[in-house]
Amino acid sequence: MNPVLTQILETRTVARRDGSAVALNSAISADEGHALDRLIRRCRPRTTLEVGLAHGVSALFICDALSAVGGERHIVIDPDQHAWDGLGLLNLERAGYATLVEYHDALSHAALPALHAAGRRLDFAFIDGWHTFDYALVDFFYVDLMLNVGGLMVLDDAWSYPALRKLARYIATHRRYTLVDSAGAAAPSAKRRLLNTMSPVLRAPVWRGMMTRIARPDVIETDAAIGLPAANLLAFAKTADDVLGNGSNGTRRWDQHHDF
Repeated sequence: MNPVLTQILETRTVARRDGSAVALNSAISADEGHALDRLIRRCRPRTTLEVGLAHGVSALFICDALSAVGGERHIVIDPDQHAWDGLGLLNLERAGYATLVEYHDALSHAALPALHAAGRRLDFAFIDGWHTFDYALVDFFYVDLMLNVGGLMVLDDAWSYPALRKLARYIATHRRYTLVDSAGAAAPSAKRRLLNTMSPVLRAPVWRGMMTRIARPDVIETDAAIGLPAANLLAFAKTADDVLGNGSNGTRRWDQHHDF
């Protein structure tokens, strides 16, 4: 592990250029960071992308692994480095990753379409930006357009924020992705455990028709039923490109929808 990252994790502080320190804030856990490291070393990407930087902890984990496997570029999108005193970029510079990083000082919903228009391709993406469903969905939409088949897309805070959990459910139920790893395990509530137990009964043909009219989709088909673990970080592998079509040969119809 890079010494800069080790020091940040051990002290839970980040040093400014003048030597003063601030408390580490809005960072992934060490468990989640090691999961990113594990995933990158497994898939050996050439180009990675990250939405959101903050103090740069996740970027340090990514760059550490990316450099170890001979990767070429880590694209970082974050319009708010000024709000973080530029410490995310400073930490990447201190760690020796300045030449590996391509920084975009822009909102992700502007930067991602520009990258797509420029023909950029990705092998790995970490989405940890604005945590509302609409913005996170736009991040996923453009990442999916650029992500190579076999590449990995990782969502953070998928347990902590309902909007991110909803996005995870959309990916699992509508798109050609398979969950391959997770980290930051959480303890399901008693209510959620009860729903997981009842879900097979509610999905039975005798009850399903009535239940779909009166209950939320995540009550009938719980996260566990669609293969989503109780975890904060979820990693999906892309199994195929999304092709517009008429529903044949595995394509999605132009009007496809089912509740999620």
